[in-house]
Amino acid sequence: MSVARKLLLLILISSWYANTVAGEKAGKHLKKREAEMSHFSDRATYLSLDDVVNRVREQTGGRILSADEMDSEYRIRVLTGNGKVRRFRVDPATGDILRRRR
Repeated sequence: MSVARKLLLLILISSWYANTVAGEKAGKHLKKREAEMSHFSDRATYLSLDDVVNRVREQTGGRILSADEMDSEYRIRVLTGNGKVRRFRVDPATGDILRRRR
């Protein structure tokens, strides 16, 4: 096999490999992006953080110290009437308290 043919074969194989690797990376990126977008479409059915804060305030009668979204749930800290701080984890889709933490 001549040097020119070997060089051409090397270029073709390198080109094929580069396209294969790039395609795999693009596929992974596309799957990640689709997962992110499905998360946002699910959020359309979530209750707002303000709505959930109002519900917890009404249920506890306490003062809201903080309210954040973490790990697909709302976490709310409340100062109760007896001076204790209570932490609540709330499902953003239903507004149900998942677990009260001390």
